[in-house]
Amino acid sequence: MTDGSERDHDAPAEGGGGHLRTHAKGLSAIAIATIVGVLASFVFQIVSARYLAPAEFGLLAAFFVVVNVAAIGSSSLQNLVTVHTASALTTDGAEKRWHRWPVDALVLGGIGLIVVAALSPVLAQSLDTQVWVILAAAACIPLSFLFAQYLGLLQGSGRVASAVWWSTQSLVIRVALTFLVVLIGLGLSGVIGAVVAATLVALIGAWWAARNIPRPVQGAFSAAGLTIIVLTVSFAWLTSSDVLLLRAGASETLAGQYAAVAVLVKAAFLLPSTLSLYLLPRFVRNRDNPRLMRLGVLATAGLAAVTGIALVLFFLLFGPLVISLLYGSAYEQAAELLVPVSLAYLPWIVAQGMLIRMTASASKVAATVLVLSVAGQWIAFTSVIPDVGALLVSQAVIGSVVLIAFIAVEFAHARTASQGENR
Repeated sequence: MTDGSERDHDAPAEGGGGHLRTHAKGLSAIAIATIVGVLASFVFQIVSARYLAPAEFGLLAAFFVVVNVAAIGSSSLQNLVTVHTASALTTDGAEKRWHRWPVDALVLGGIGLIVVAALSPVLAQSLDTQVWVILAAAACIPLSFLFAQYLGLLQGSGRVASAVWWSTQSLVIRVALTFLVVLIGLGLSGVIGAVVAATLVALIGAWWAARNIPRPVQGAFSAAGLTIIVLTVSFAWLTSSDVLLLRAGASETLAGQYAAVAVLVKAAFLLPSTLSLYLLPRFVRNRDNPRLMRLGVLATAGLAAVTGIALVLFFLLFGPLVISLLYGSAYEQAAELLVPVSLAYLPWIVAQGMLIRMTASASKVAATVLVLSVAGQWIAFTSVIPDVGALLVSQAVIGSVVLIAFIAVEFAHARTASQGENR
């Protein structure tokens, strides 16, 4: 899989079997790092919840609301840096011009910091928290954008495992520092400080790992860059807005039960997310190879579909037991939502598998479909909430439309590529 710089390669080393072993080895390394990161995040939630009083934990949750919204933006930056880096490093005869500084991360992260800091009194009131918590979250924004830029450089240059491990290490460091905070007794400020410090330490590590990778001039403020940002942010909103809007328009009990179920169902997005880390730079490097692209799209969409169907069947058989073990008797009614929510998200899970291809090609058609879907979803959700059944039907229908649109875009790409080969 790797040479001395951990760079992955697409060409088979030893025929078909060697090619499969190369991909299996690369994916297994990424899967292990991803699982470690998920476990570290889970441990952090448990430790912080047991250490902090309920009121303090609510303040921590408000902190993460801001951080997680910023993470959607930084994730889009990572995707576009990955695409532009992979494209620039593999385009024969192209003029190679590079930025010395992480301009996009500094600009976008700086804007985020200024906006959140300026709105901190309003945000603190709306989130029922304190201003200093919002300011601490604002301080994380430029760090997260810089971190995303360096991870994108690593991913785009083929050092995917290194990118994933640095992301995982930020979570592991967060847990280690939180244990230290508990031992010393620093309280909520110490826990939030641990999150900020862990991000900073991982950022320095990622910067060092990516220090010799040139930064392409094309960035967020190009047509392709803006398209990738729209694709990433729109899809993230479409698959998370149900929890946010239901919390605002339904009873706390219903919203809490739905959120508990959504966390379990959306674990299925872990597979296409992991595949995206591995395959996105490969899709960019091989976009002129229609046969390989078609194989990659079929494989990712197929694996995502199998995962989604398996999840529905698992919850159909063991849903009440899972809810009882994880949440206790207080969430007993949530078990009834597991299968409906799983079915509503099945087309979205498959669509995320195809989103890798849409991102690699910076598809403007796919971006337009997602923007229109955001508007349609907003109208549908605000019209039917607090009716969860109608909300799930709306989510399933919109997800199916998005999936069909992605398939149509891919067929158009394949037809264009085939015509080019026949000329």
